[in-house]
Amino acid sequence: MEAVFAVWRADSDPAVVKVEAIPRDPDEPLTFDLGKMALAALVLRDPSGTEHLLIGDDVCQVRLDVMAGTVLDGPVQLRYHLAGSVGLEAKLLTLQRLVALMRFGRIPRRLVPQDQRTRRCMMALRALDARRAGATHREIAAVLFGEATVDADWNGRSAYLRCRVQRLIRLGETLVAGGYRRLLG
Repeated sequence: MEAVFAVWRADSDPAVVKVEAIPRDPDEPLTFDLGKMALAALVLRDPSGTEHLLIGDDVCQVRLDVMAGTVLDGPVQLRYHLAGSVGLEAKLLTLQRLVALMRFGRIPRRLVPQDQRTRRCMMALRALDARRAGATHREIAAVLFGEATVDADWNGRSAYLRCRVQRLIRLGETLVAGGYRRLLG
């Protein structure tokens, strides 16, 4: 299953870390090489040249803003910008996840939030995105809950799966319309 990403503004998330990318020899320890990441990655470059990098899966991501240099041309050393104490804990968690990705190619469970609300919001955004792309409720349910579950329950006595997909789509619409701000505090 493909990961679905949403890139957000750094000023709305204290966990986003600003970095500089400095070209390095691939044999140097703990270099960052986007080409060797096992998880899906997305890089968006804005008109100012800043690269917005998102690495992860549906549940846990690492979000960096590359203010100078590029992560697209091979191994780099990252120079991290941490100033002040506002959001410092969130940024440190991002850096712990990044180090784990660089060392192990994955984010360990101990660094993944267990918040069910986060998982539900991600499912809602995936459902809304699929619906806007033209997927049927049944197709969305198959992706989110598994084809076997849908085959067994879709035409049963209860319409719980269809209702669940409809609720997720409504939640996704609410989040996109600004409801995400409540989640960010």
